[in-house]
Amino acid sequence: MLNKFYFYFNPEHDPHKTLALEEYMVMNVGADEIILYLYTHADTVVIGRNQNAWSECRHEQLLADGGKLARRVSGGGAVFHDIANLNFSFVVSQDNYDLHRQLKVILDAVRSFGIHAEFSGRNDILADGRKFSGNAFCHKKNNAFHHGTIMIDTDTDKLAKYLAVSKDKIESKGISSVRSRVVNLSELNPDITPELIAQALKRSFESEYGVAQPYPITPQIENGVDEIAKRNASWEWLFGQSPSFDISISNRFAWGGIELQLSLRDALIKEARIFSDAMDADLIESIPEYLSGIRFQSQPLADAIRTIPHTQEQSQVLDDIADYILEQKY
Repeated sequence: MLNKFYFYFNPEHDPHKTLALEEYMVMNVGADEIILYLYTHADTVVIGRNQNAWSECRHEQLLADGGKLARRVSGGGAVFHDIANLNFSFVVSQDNYDLHRQLKVILDAVRSFGIHAEFSGRNDILADGRKFSGNAFCHKKNNAFHHGTIMIDTDTDKLAKYLAVSKDKIESKGISSVRSRVVNLSELNPDITPELIAQALKRSFESEYGVAQPYPITPQIENGVDEIAKRNASWEWLFGQSPSFDISISNRFAWGGIELQLSLRDALIKEARIFSDAMDADLIESIPEYLSGIRFQSQPLADAIRTIPHTQEQSQVLDDIADYILEQKY
């Protein structure tokens, strides 16, 4: 039975920290508690637990532009967040998890602005037949959370820019996103802001459940969140957690063309094959053995290629391949 209701709007915009708090909440929420947790992010792409960053977004461009990549513990597809996108999370015990009631809070809040919103069968919330909210779910032992986005005035140009996949051919064994037509709520009601939606969500939450107390951020909670945030920001979490996948990197140079095929597990190269019409067949054939076990990042790849034994004449071929891989910013 629920009798403790909490509300928290996180002032932090770093996705590694905001998602760390959400994970801490779900690991520690009481059997009689429910938390409505709201947060916003500066330019961020958040990928699902079983997704491959390389096949879901242009993370190299995102990072170069000062944005962040994050991986959440729930399933679902890749999403773009900016400060004009509000994120919500209902954190509760398994026994008290009620998707219908949780969705009602969102729908009632949006409908209070004169917008007819409805839940679709694809875990999306629609208005005007277009998606403004994608939802995902996570169940951990005795507890669970249901979270999602609310697009209020999201920069859709950036959304399209960063959620575009790499030009390299990637065949992932993970979960791929399904792109949908999207709409900002501000298109349907220009008076809507993230702050007003947050207030409406709190009112709707209290109407459905009861008066909410502020979620207490104690030193113990801060320490727990900091530990999770460190993991969230690590390469091993963001990239090393990627499922097995294959990537084909190809380009044509003055001396000939190459197609480098890599099989990866946990973002480490397990097998490499190369095809080329270059005249120096022996040099080309020597490349794959030097890539096994290398982390799939531009710099380690380029460094490995440059270490291949070569003559002065052959250095141009290896330098060209290494420089091209560096340009791709994997």
